[in-house]
Formats: sequence, structure tokens, C-alpha cells
Amino acid sequence: MFILIITIKVLIRRFRILVFCVASCIGFCACDRDDPKDTFLGVSDVKQWEVQDHSHEQMTVGEFATWCADDRNNFHKTEDIEDVRYKLSYLPAEAMAYLELRTEDYDFATFKKTLERYTDMSYFNFRIELKNGKGELLKHQLSSPGQYEDRVKYFSFKMEKDICLVQGRDTVFPGLFQFERIFEVAPYANVMFAFDNTLFNKNEEFTVVYNDVVFDKGFIKYHYQNKQLINLPNITEL
Repeated sequence: MFILIITIKVLIRRFRILVFCVASCIGFCACDRDDPKDTFLGVSDVKQWEVQDHSHEQMTVGEFATWCADDRNNFHKTEDIEDVRYKLSYLPAEAMAYLELRTEDYDFATFKKTLERYTDMSYFNFRIELKNGKGELLKHQLSSPGQYEDRVKYFSFKMEKDICLVQGRDTVFPGLFQFERIFEVAPYANVMFAFDNTLFNKNEEFTVVYNDVVFDKGFIKYHYQNKQLINLPNITEL
């Protein structure tokens, strides 16, 4: 858990550097890509999750962060396909602000100011890992020496094209994307991406889809029901 928090914090810092450059390209995110929704829009095989209303609850900032990190929370969705595990975690704007400030001394006013930077987008952390926890993910089942570098380039520059959010007839691609390059043997890979909130309706159900072309697992779908991302506890203090 501690390693994941540090990882996310590093990615957040990199995100803030990329915001200006990537934001100017958001309007073109779907112009030069095949629209995959006809292939995977059916969600009959997607697990249905119970949606609870937490909007009447009140928490401190720390309590909210702990609540978000709980694996029993509907923010976290995991799919195991053969030897690979895919875990998608939604990160509310409040959690993003907390992760940015958690190593600093700050007051509630500072927290609210920081929170404003994350309200325009919906952030997700995506972790792909080997279920047995052994070896390096990007070296898993290599067919040639050059395939490793191809995978590094794919995760760094091409993977975002295989991630999208589908809602009704609309397909939205990430407006921000960052791959965490780990220069050591690790059985996992972390990426963070975000969707522009003006391009979809968080009140209505949608599906986040990843097309795994690296390990040939096909389309992996994570379904979010109506209001699942907005019925959150209220933060009252630090």
C-alpha cells in the first residue's frame, strides 16, 4: 500500500508537467482512431456491482483517503485472465489532492485549493501484474530479444490508444496518460490516466475498456453504474 501511494504521487507530479501539452490535444483524441465500441459495448458479461450512497457520511481527509484505498470499495475492479491480473482503481479528486499534499504541512484551505486542480478530470490508476508475483512483467513470455523494447515503447507511447471510456454511443480516450517506468525487475506495471469530465456524464453508467495487445488477452471491461463515482462521503476537516 505504501509503495502504491508513492507510485501514484510520482505519477501525479509527472501529470502536472504534461497537463498543458496534452490538454491542447484533447479535442483530437478520437479523430484518428478506429471506434472500438461496436466490438465491446455489450456488457452482459460484466460483473454488476452494488452501488451505495455515502453522501450522508462525513469524514476527515485522512479517513477519506483510507476509505478510497479499501479494496472492498467499488472504486477497485479486478479481472484475472489466466496468468495476468488487471486492477483498475478510480481516484476521486479528493484522493488526488491528498496524495499530492500528504508529505507536507497544510491546512484545510490549502487542501481545498489543491482539490480544484483535479476536478476537471476523472483519474484512474491501472495496474497489470503477474499473478504469481515472479519475474518482470514486460519480460513475460518474450518471443524475441527485441520484443522487450517494443513493449517499453508501447506502454510509454501507444498504450493510451487501447484505453477508452464508452458511454452510450460515445467513446472517450484519455486526456492524460502516464506510464511508470521501473528500472528493475518487477512483476507489475502501473499507468495512470484521466478522462475529461466534459466528455462524459459521471451520473450515468459507463465502461472503461482496455484492449490487451501485449499479452493477447483481448478486451477487458470495467463497468461503473449510475452515480457510482459521485455518491461520496463529505470531507469536513483534516
